[in-house]
Amino acid sequence: MSKVHVGILGAGFAASLHLEILNQDKRVEIIGIADIFTEKAEALAKSINKNVKVVSSLEELLKLGVDTVYVTTPNTMHAEPVLKCLGHNVNVFSEKPMATYLEEAEQILEATRNSKATYNLGMNRRFAYTHKKIKSLIDEGRMEPYMAHVKLNRGELLHPSWTADPTKTGGFLYETTIHQLDLLTYFFGPIKTLKCEARQNISEIEFDDFAILFTFESGMIATFVSSAHSGWCFPFESVEVYGKYSTAVTEELDTIKFSPGLEKHIELENYTQVPFNKKGGYVEEDELFIDALVNGTNPPVSAEEAYRLTHLITSIYESAKIGKEINFSNALNIKNT
Repeated sequence: MSKVHVGILGAGFAASLHLEILNQDKRVEIIGIADIFTEKAEALAKSINKNVKVVSSLEELLKLGVDTVYVTTPNTMHAEPVLKCLGHNVNVFSEKPMATYLEEAEQILEATRNSKATYNLGMNRRFAYTHKKIKSLIDEGRMEPYMAHVKLNRGELLHPSWTADPTKTGGFLYETTIHQLDLLTYFFGPIKTLKCEARQNISEIEFDDFAILFTFESGMIATFVSSAHSGWCFPFESVEVYGKYSTAVTEELDTIKFSPGLEKHIELENYTQVPFNKKGGYVEEDELFIDALVNGTNPPVSAEEAYRLTHLITSIYESAKIGKEINFSNALNIKNT
């Protein structure tokens, strides 16, 4: 079996997570790592104790003969390398988001339709153990969701300092909260309307507090809150889903409680001791992506899903700015025609 020849663009934290996983996949050969700060790429290459080429640009990485590139650069620097890879028919695993501007997301979506390469967006939270449990409860009919509340807070915007810089993140919702926003449609289906109230309380540059109300085409409703400066008060990440006399609640990526009904035992699953890359979904998303390349199956998160997520965040910011509800299903249909 021929191996998937992988190059990594960007040598930060996300790159280190994927590199460790890919290094253990016998179907993968890691060819090179590119970063403008070559010392970071060299340190990352040494971490897996293999002869991996270190270069400073995507152009050099492509010349090494890679057929697949993991794009793990800062959020606002995804579009250009992704478009270049797709133009060369090189497969792409892009860390979130697809893009931080809708126009760039549209360009990438169109490029995926004209390329022979496979595109996938890294949305590891879908494959986190706690979230897979919620998904299975809904899909298996053990719980019919009527309402939900989702929370994702970041403790501070100081360390690392770039998390407060929208020129690098694209905005707070693109950096931290995007995973939970993705879970909304993953769990509950298409969004119908949204209304966002946002405030600029700590940051001098952008919104840092969000309260959002969603309605879904299924008829259910959800509330969503996210703060950029909550001081790491745990649990800072949680999902609560309410059904008929039933509730499912997660705390971080560590535990999920499911109350299946009145006078029934609460089911508890605890993943505290599971390695982060597994319970966080990174291992499964990488395995599924390599499966898609080797077996010709669909990637875990398609370009269409990635585009809708950028469109969703764009719409949330628009609602916050104009102070009005947005019919998201109508806006998305207009953009997809």
